[in-house]
Amino acid sequence: MKLDPRQVRSKEKLHEAYLSLIIEGHDQLSIQQVCQKAEVTRPTFYKLYKDIYELRKDLIEKLLMELKEALTIQNPKPLNVIAKDDMPENLILLFEHIQKNHIAYETLLIYQPDALFINGIQDMLKEYVRDGIYFSQTRPYLINVNEELIVAYVAGAYLESVRWWIKTNYESSAIDMAKTLIELSLNGPYIKRLP
Repeated sequence: MKLDPRQVRSKEKLHEAYLSLIIEGHDQLSIQQVCQKAEVTRPTFYKLYKDIYELRKDLIEKLLMELKEALTIQNPKPLNVIAKDDMPENLILLFEHIQKNHIAYETLLIYQPDALFINGIQDMLKEYVRDGIYFSQTRPYLINVNEELIVAYVAGAYLESVRWWIKTNYESSAIDMAKTLIELSLNGPYIKRLP
């Protein structure tokens, strides 16, 4: 169903109001509170959502859809043909997406962690890591452990890196974060191999 521009704007206002009320510390949100904060009427709310849970789900789905778009590998290349200075564009897009939606990420990932949102992010990061292994043709170089463990490990590290980045108030640029994560993924955190 295609929404008209007014409905799109109403949804945006309701999403912003929902996040704002959570930041203010409201645990149980009422439709009245959200409508008041968004300056939207109750009938408008009910045209878009049946309840607060549907509003929350829609907000999270929108964020995850944009995240999936950012993480989709557009021009896959094997690792051996990627120049050292070539940055995986989609990893930069991931961090740019987070910065663009910083209020939502700060709220749902840090201040009031939302399991639906976090699980959605982790699933997408796992898919991104799997695709990265496949497209970069790095499978022969993986250490000899279950590949799903590697996928879970890297996706978890990426998620915790995102949390760290948010908590440091984005002190590194999106490009620097992407470069660092690629470096850590390929070489680990050590300058030289341990004896």
